Amino acid sequence: MLGKLRITVLTVIALTISACATNVVADKAARFEQATAAYDAGDYPRAYEIWSELADENDVAAMRNAANLLRQGKGVAKDSVKAFKLFKEASDKGLVTAMANLADMYYVGEGVEKNIETAITWYARAATAGLSIAQVRLAEFYEQGIGVPRDLDRARALLDRAARNGYAPARAKLQMMGGGTVSNTPIPNDGAPKPGQTRMSPGDPMNVDVARAMPAADTVLMNAGFDAYVAGDRARAFSVWRGVAEQGNPEAQLRIGLMYARGEGTSQDMIEAYRWLKLSANQGQPKAVVEVAEVAKALAPSERVIADSLVKAQKNQPKNAP
Repeated sequence: MLGKLRITVLTVIALTISACATNVVADKAARFEQATAAYDAGDYPRAYEIWSELADENDVAAMRNAANLLRQGKGVAKDSVKAFKLFKEASDKGLVTAMANLADMYYVGEGVEKNIETAITWYARAATAGLSIAQVRLAEFYEQGIGVPRDLDRARALLDRAARNGYAPARAKLQMMGGGTVSNTPIPNDGAPKPGQTRMSPGDPMNVDVARAMPAADTVLMNAGFDAYVAGDRARAFSVWRGVAEQGNPEAQLRIGLMYARGEGTSQDMIEAYRWLKLSANQGQPKAVVEVAEVAKALAPSERVIADSLVKAQKNQPKNAP
């Protein structure tokens, strides 16, 4: 009898601990989202305040965001040394995007003594993890022979990897080097990319049936985004689609996710890319299901945890089923 009682008590304790841990994660995710909303609204002091608190609580994504604000002097006095320390801590904990930031600071000697070799090491780590912007930066070193032996074949290989992941600057760089680009052939609606094909572009048209079922107001905004994208105004397209995505539209969420992944119209951010693509995929958008699986490959385990927590925290009420 005592044995059964002990097991029951231990079970209750375990469940209580688990529930507390879940609440802590949810609370952190909600606070992170508050900081993101403050940043988007231009309230940089509030964004920094929240991200700085979360950074002290070992949130690696918050470390990177707080470091970016410190580096730029947005919402807080500019402090390159403190920014460097936060980037370094986040990088050591496996945050791939922070590795590229850290490499940048080593390369220019910002907040730390300039060290090209160490910069290349961090670019290489981020590039190996699949971060396109790091692949392009590393390719530039190999192209010019900075800190490494000049190797045009390796430079092209790095650019090709980034281009195949849809990163527009890599495509442009390949063309400048005379190395051509990967195929622009769109992927079919019902499957993964075929060999030699890229994944979908944010500017790919919507399914006709989906467009017809979409509320008129959303359709107008989605089309405005398409017009801007085709005209080359990626920032405008991102801004328009972001507003629709925040209302729960899976088609807009898909395109916002793709633009974050490519660094089009906004800075490349694979965590945000995963977040928006996952929200779209959760509503059954078939292309988002394919894309989020690919983006997930570029995330370190710690980044995947952060991204999943953001998806769970966001109140996402579906408006349009694809």
